[in-house]
Amino acid sequence: MKKLLLLAVTCLSSLVSLGQPMMKNPGPDNTFSKIEGLKKTSAFRYNVPRIQDIHSRAGFGPAFYVFPDQALDAEQALTLVNDLCLPQLAKDFSGSLVVVNPIAKVYQKEDVEAFHELLNLQGGATNVKVIGLGKGATFVNQHLATSKLAGVIAGIVSIDGIAGKTGTLKVPAYVGGTNAAKVAKAYIAQNVAVKTEQSGTTVTYQNTAEPLLRVVVNSDKKATQKDLIAEAWTLLLSKNYRYNNLYQTFYTARGIDNENGVEEFELEPYVMFDQLDIQRNVVEFPISGPNPANNQKFLWYEYLPKRLLNAPKSSVPLVLLLHGNANDPRTQSETSGFVELAAEEGFVVAELEWQGNPNYSPMGLDGIEGVVYEILDKYPFLDPSRVYTEGLSAGSMTSTTLGVKKSHVFAAVGGHSGGLFPGRGLGYYGYGSEPIMNEAKQKRGHIEMPYCSVIGTDDEVVRFLNANDWKNNSILNAWNIYQTMNGIEVTPELDFNKDATFGLTLRDRKQILTNKNGITMEFGQLYKGDIPIIRMIAINHYCHWNFKPTAKLMWDFYKHYSRDPETKALIYTK
Repeated sequence: MKKLLLLAVTCLSSLVSLGQPMMKNPGPDNTFSKIEGLKKTSAFRYNVPRIQDIHSRAGFGPAFYVFPDQALDAEQALTLVNDLCLPQLAKDFSGSLVVVNPIAKVYQKEDVEAFHELLNLQGGATNVKVIGLGKGATFVNQHLATSKLAGVIAGIVSIDGIAGKTGTLKVPAYVGGTNAAKVAKAYIAQNVAVKTEQSGTTVTYQNTAEPLLRVVVNSDKKATQKDLIAEAWTLLLSKNYRYNNLYQTFYTARGIDNENGVEEFELEPYVMFDQLDIQRNVVEFPISGPNPANNQKFLWYEYLPKRLLNAPKSSVPLVLLLHGNANDPRTQSETSGFVELAAEEGFVVAELEWQGNPNYSPMGLDGIEGVVYEILDKYPFLDPSRVYTEGLSAGSMTSTTLGVKKSHVFAAVGGHSGGLFPGRGLGYYGYGSEPIMNEAKQKRGHIEMPYCSVIGTDDEVVRFLNANDWKNNSILNAWNIYQTMNGIEVTPELDFNKDATFGLTLRDRKQILTNKNGITMEFGQLYKGDIPIIRMIAINHYCHWNFKPTAKLMWDFYKHYSRDPETKALIYTK
């Protein structure tokens, strides 16, 4: 026990030196359990406790799979992962940790299918990190990296292995230890990567079209496996996650198998707040209620670029993020792309637990407005004329509603994967579209609100519209409501001869290419006079989730608008 505790302290110091967040009351659980239900191999899962105030469990925590030099029992597996400091990473980032043994005495080609079985048993793949050591690294290089699973893996670490051949599917990789330069050649070719940086014995290569496709090589033969893995986390493993949201929503798919022929899952940046120089605040705000004994309170998270903390008064915009139905209240901050964009563009983000949960109260529209004022009062450098909101799914529906019912608060609103369902009652997420339309009619000619609508064309939860299915569509309801309130022509009847994607005539119409798994977007805008007032973005064959590149398209729309704090009139600035 003393040995393991000593290792835990050593690992903690190592991680803190790399700029990772320190967990509260650190110490390993010292427990490994055998994974039941595997037919072909044996594997042990480390029992990782969850640290609630660091990263969420939105499905993107790193899933570490360690292939050791030889088969290990539970006690040996525990010693290995503690020596490598992996439990600390799994804890800090709400991840998981598994040690995978070979079917026989050494790893063979058959172990690829065994790993395939394991991934499916674990419920799929969003952030699979494969670590091969010695003979385990040789297996990873020669078999796993050249298999169909390479397109699912978010990152490979190969230490002290023998080189393999060049595979056809791209996968980020870190190579260290014996034969590092020779082993790396196949990965460099596989990722079509070119040299971009060198620091001492460490060389980085990147794909010119997709910087997340990188190969990092450390040829220092004296470096320990622990040191190499620490560097691998900093330079490679912490950079991205991977999932597939084409043709099927990633979290509803069973396992990693895709019937639609998608081989390389999408690569997305994994947000690291410390590396972005973001100050992250967790706010629990007590509220009064009918029964004070209930200890009612609101919860929200603030993300402030540190360079803005001394900005002049009323100079920094504020963007609210609203998560999807029953999501963790950090989902949007970690997966929408807005926090990364805030660090780059210079604005503040706040994600609200607007729905409430057993520990926190739902906010309602009035509560959201109150939170905005609390944040504005707290940070005088925020600009009350430039407050915006964006949400996912149910959060998108709420954001869409806020733009009409709280139009005096916001300068522009929008949402991803959500509109407004038909009906006049409260509905599943709140108001149906009819009362929102009634308010839009009353405000027509008096109030203007820019609106940005983003949705995947294969979204099966909030369906996109097409020539055979568009009546009573929630997306069209939202468009019509904002056409109405903004005082422009309303198009309740769609004609897909005019536009095969949107069914109505738009200006600035174009298709946008991306470097994310060949994903393309359709783009167009409705104008009021010379001012774009509604922006529409459709992601081809995408399903129900955030697509990070759309954050930039939404912000580029939002940032032209402000609302006069006194008159509440909308202001457009080119």
